Amino acid sequence: MQWIIVIGIFIFLGKMAWDNWTQVKEFPFTLRLYPLILATLIFSISYFIQIWAWYLITLKLGIAISFPETVTSWFYSQLGKYLPGKVWILLGRFYFYESKGKPREEISIALYFEIVTMLLAAGLLFWASLLFLKEMQLDFLKGSFWWIGSLFILAFFFLHPRVLGKIFNQFLFRFQKDPVILSISYFEILWILFICILTWAVGGIGFYLFIDSIIPVSSKHILFLIGSLAFSSTLGLVAIFAPSGLGVREGALVYLLSFVMATPVAVIISVLTRIWMTLIEIGLIGVVYLIDRFPNRSERRS
Repeated sequence: MQWIIVIGIFIFLGKMAWDNWTQVKEFPFTLRLYPLILATLIFSISYFIQIWAWYLITLKLGIAISFPETVTSWFYSQLGKYLPGKVWILLGRFYFYESKGKPREEISIALYFEIVTMLLAAGLLFWASLLFLKEMQLDFLKGSFWWIGSLFILAFFFLHPRVLGKIFNQFLFRFQKDPVILSISYFEILWILFICILTWAVGGIGFYLFIDSIIPVSSKHILFLIGSLAFSSTLGLVAIFAPSGLGVREGALVYLLSFVMATPVAVIISVLTRIWMTLIEIGLIGVVYLIDRFPNRSERRS
């Protein structure tokens, strides 16, 4: 059923592009190499900003490992996203940190902070992007900003260490586990949230340059494109049935991009974006693997 849903989404998107192929052929597609290289470099940087946020979380909770080990474990755990169910990413992170003797309770809290701050940062950016796009002034959005704002306030409330500590300790009490004391302040959490916003912003700028290297797109849409990438990626993250958000992210991205370009063109861009982002991620994992193996080879020779 998982793969049927994913394949069904891509068939629908493919049919949409095929039925409007004439419009696609007439669109001025180009491929500019230097903007594409710049886009790839900028988007790659966003991964390391996210790793920085994760490292700060583990540092404040007292379970940090060295930064090179953090980079290695973070990228290796990302391989889990290509399997159905998002639990593999979490299990991968658990494996690396438990093998270093870190307590499971603190690892769980750290993962909670990472997920919530990344989701909240994506939501804030997307919400802000809607305010600055005239084409997005839809009827169903006009009266919804108040309750969307309420959801953000609620999210900020559950990020507070005192609130989270009480909830988590109640959970531990039911399983007869020792309570934990969170050694992270609310200001530090907000700082990490800002870094997560920076992660999405830098990645979104790379995404904008990637699109601009293929088709001309106005710079006035850059904030909306940043928010669109953050929102569609978030939907792909929470779609448990889709490996790496496959199909879900593309569908959401097509819908959002259709406000600034023709829908058939948005289909092409969304598929190319998937390929581009996957190549970057696999490439970075490969580089990390080679760097991780190189010292071992040197030690064997000595």
